[in-house]
Amino acid sequence: MRWGIVGKLVLLLASVGFLAAGLTGFYAYQASRSLLVDAAKNKLLTSTQVLARRITQTREEVSRNLQVLAGLPTTITVLQHGEAEDSEELAKLFGLLIDANPGYLQLRLISASDYGLERVRVERVGPSTLRVQGDDLQEKGHYAYVFDTLKLPARATYMSRISINHEGGSFAGLEQPTLQLAMPVMDASNTAIGVVVVNMDLNGMFNLLAADLPSAFKLFLANAEGDILVHPDSSKTFGFDKGRRVLLQDEFAPLQALVGGQQDQVVFEAREGGYADAPVVAAFIASKVQVSGSESRLILGLAQPLDQVLAQSQQLGSSILQIVLGLFLVCLLLAVLLARALTRPINAVTAAAQRFANGLPPGDLPLRRRDEIGSLARSFQQMHLQITRQLADLHDNQEELEHLAQHDTLTGLANRRLFQERLEQALAHARRYGEQVCLLFIDLDAFKAINDQHGHDAGDEVLKTVAQRMQQLVREVDTVARLGGDEFVVLLGAAVSHSHLAAIAGKLLAVIQEPILVQAQSKLLRVTASIGISRYPQNGQTAAEILATADQAMYSAKLAGRDAYRFFSGSED
Repeated sequence: MRWGIVGKLVLLLASVGFLAAGLTGFYAYQASRSLLVDAAKNKLLTSTQVLARRITQTREEVSRNLQVLAGLPTTITVLQHGEAEDSEELAKLFGLLIDANPGYLQLRLISASDYGLERVRVERVGPSTLRVQGDDLQEKGHYAYVFDTLKLPARATYMSRISINHEGGSFAGLEQPTLQLAMPVMDASNTAIGVVVVNMDLNGMFNLLAADLPSAFKLFLANAEGDILVHPDSSKTFGFDKGRRVLLQDEFAPLQALVGGQQDQVVFEAREGGYADAPVVAAFIASKVQVSGSESRLILGLAQPLDQVLAQSQQLGSSILQIVLGLFLVCLLLAVLLARALTRPINAVTAAAQRFANGLPPGDLPLRRRDEIGSLARSFQQMHLQITRQLADLHDNQEELEHLAQHDTLTGLANRRLFQERLEQALAHARRYGEQVCLLFIDLDAFKAINDQHGHDAGDEVLKTVAQRMQQLVREVDTVARLGGDEFVVLLGAAVSHSHLAAIAGKLLAVIQEPILVQAQSKLLRVTASIGISRYPQNGQTAAEILATADQAMYSAKLAGRDAYRFFSGSED
């Protein structure tokens, strides 16, 4: 072989090796960046959905507290007779609730008569509470949270528009973002005689929710029209209260479809306007407000700096660059020494690089060689393994987030979101093939007493044990879910007869009431349950109707003395 040919072959082989390594590194780097961004988008969307669920749970907890207050005999007595002793007792209870809930600024009992006169009012003042009495009590009948709430049925919640509190006479939350949640108080004839109102500290509530998010995440909240309510830049919030409109869709153009109602969620990269110098990855969802009031929808979103998302790719890019340069030098040296003999193994490495660039397995590599070609092959394999591990880690993280979004963190059962999906699927299948869907709504009896007497840790142990027993009792095709608190549902995966349903309900009651050992306290606790049974199509046509009729049947079981089950008969209140 003449040196002229060797030189040309050396140059050719070196050029091919460098090109193959460079393309592999470039495509691997670009692919890693795209995968990181996609993973970040999925993570942001899942986090936003989880945050929205937590907000809903917070609102549901407030509604439960309002329901307790509205149903107290003392509350009704104060509205009907106005006894000072009863008012004092109720004020103490208001104070305890404010102390126990950092997001509560004010609790009030307002009469439907006397132009909506406040009967009892307790406010948060610093670390303590203050009861407002006498002439400081005001008439509030002209506020929507009073006259609109009085129109609602019993146990219904009213939510006001989120705004800046300009309500005169307030000691807590004045000129601060707030919203009111209210519930009517009914007398024996089911007539609204007043309302219970709680003023929520919006900033405090969202600061508490955002505390669990990574520090680099930016939180956004807007109303149905896009008016910004929560923003990293506080000067952009509540523009309508300052005589101007500051809209979230003006800051993020993709949100036009969300505000217009064409989409329920959007995920995008923001690189224009105020984000030209610091791009972000963002996910937003439009959540429908499930209670009566002035707000129909809320738009919630999270954003993460793109630089932070791509930080992992910078290290990978440096490694890829070093590997590419090393491959080039190895190829050059091997081509000079053994140009003719090494043509075949170099081609094998080049082919492997091209397969990997196309997303295919790299195939066989000459890893056992002890020369430079073997080093080249091992370096390429190291790069492949490194990228594969990173992609596997990203996939595992995504699966973990999806699992957390669909399962209850305490019991491990399916949560309300996953249950709703499976119920909708079961109904769709039943409609198509003319089959039945059977649902059991389970509520533990007097569970609050366990929490009060033995502590929440014991209550959690009871919930986990009950969940485990029910899961072991049903079939694999059945779904056991926890809706929240001490409420569970069992969705049967196949239609069963009336007698079989009764037998299943009986077995559930029996297994639930078995003694439960609380290890931390070395105590045996007993709990019973009330079960309501509903079926499609007899008791409802939609998921909401099936769940509602099962809930009504459960309440019938409670009214019948608890520790029982009832089928929905259509005569429940």
